[in-house]
Amino acid sequence: MQPIKLFTLIKNLNTFNYACALVTGLIFSLAVFAQGPSQEPSKEQSGEPPQEQPAAANDNAQSSTSSSEVPLYESRAVRDKTLIANAAGEQAQWLDTEYGKLLAFYRPTEAKQTRGVLILFHSAEDPQTWPPILENLRANLPRYGWETLAITLPQKYPQPIPVRASSASASSTSETAPAAEPPTPAPAENTEPATAQASSSSSSRVARATLVEAYVQAALKFLQDKGQFNAVFLVDNSSADLVLQQLLPQIKENPKDPSTIDGPIQALVITNLQSQEQLTTNELTSIFANKQLPVLDVFFNPDDAEQNKARDLHHAVAMRQKLDNYIQASLDSQPKIVETDPRSFLAARVRGFMQKHASGTELKGADNKKTERQTTP
Repeated sequence: MQPIKLFTLIKNLNTFNYACALVTGLIFSLAVFAQGPSQEPSKEQSGEPPQEQPAAANDNAQSSTSSSEVPLYESRAVRDKTLIANAAGEQAQWLDTEYGKLLAFYRPTEAKQTRGVLILFHSAEDPQTWPPILENLRANLPRYGWETLAITLPQKYPQPIPVRASSASASSTSETAPAAEPPTPAPAENTEPATAQASSSSSSRVARATLVEAYVQAALKFLQDKGQFNAVFLVDNSSADLVLQQLLPQIKENPKDPSTIDGPIQALVITNLQSQEQLTTNELTSIFANKQLPVLDVFFNPDDAEQNKARDLHHAVAMRQKLDNYIQASLDSQPKIVETDPRSFLAARVRGFMQKHASGTELKGADNKKTERQTTP
């Protein structure tokens, strides 16, 4: 019986040990499960700044890079003129002035004989806003031996600054916009100052009279470098006084040959395009100071009371100044002038006036001391 008791005791002992091991493992598992996984302290609790997502970081890097890039053009006006110059090709010429580059349009003669050059001045700084009548002259006169040089002058009155939307309207617009679509940022070009109207940043701070004088000198120098001294000026009534005030004193009378003028210009064409800026008596007296200077005075509007008054004033001052050759013309009854018409009445009238009173060829001598002028009959 003893072996049986021993076997039973061993069996009971093994069962007890197994149960103890099982209970011990269960208690250990419960303790580990109750403790849970170890958690790292959050970024906010540790005081470290939260890390951004890679996509957001790339967007910020790109935005900072784009904001630090130097703009391609210093102003919107410079950008527009550069694009126009590129489209114009060889006709576009950048003239050097003390106040920056000046965009001009030069068209050489398309005839065997060069009779002279017509310099067109107009107070519209953007060449694309020129009236068709001036573009008609600029483009078609070279066919008849008259070169053309077009100069844009600073506007007498600066363009108004575009009105920005108020904060209230901007907020209402943002509220009505869909929330899922973020607003598209405006292009960098639209952030440029609206007051940048000159060909350089400094010219916008210079007086208009000073700029006009510099532009006139640059135009004459450009032509003199080409050996062209037989120049006729075309100016609109709003800029005539400023354009001519430095040149008219240089004109000297020639009693021996009234058909030859000693000075920078040989004839003058006035285009009365700005009816709201009529020339005054003092300005006309200054313009008609030299009686030998031929003048073609052109009016374009219907002959209402205001224009009749202006025409009478121009004629009276011209007669009082005893001009030898003063011609007044009204083109209101003529067909509408388009840019591409090579036989327009205006082009024929201006060409006939120049051929009669200023046609010739001036060549600079080889010794740079003498100037020969051959006048055609």
